[in-house]
Amino acid sequence: MHPESDHEKEKENPEPEINPLALRKIRRARTRLLVCFWTLPVYVISIWMLLNNNRDIDTLMWIYMSLYAIFALDMAYRKCPRCGNQFYVKSILLNLITSECTHCSLSTRPDSTRES
Repeated sequence: MHPESDHEKEKENPEPEINPLALRKIRRARTRLLVCFWTLPVYVISIWMLLNNNRDIDTLMWIYMSLYAIFALDMAYRKCPRCGNQFYVKSILLNLITSECTHCSLSTRPDSTRES
């Protein structure tokens, strides 16, 4: 028996095709959380206006915090279709800056042809 070459192993186990729908869901999860951060000034101004008018802020506060929690959990639980690890989490913190998997560098951009 002769050992198989690396080229023969690659033919037998080609890299699986990445589902574009999975990448789209990952991209949307990040976008939702970023929108939540970008609307923070609107939230602060709304709270300030409600307090100036002696109105209750509890409802608005709970709605905003709930949306943030849902979007953050959605983003944290998204798995990479290539490596199966959490896409945006390498240790304990979310990485909002990257559009690539923190483990295998798979890009969420459809036009990217970067291979690792």
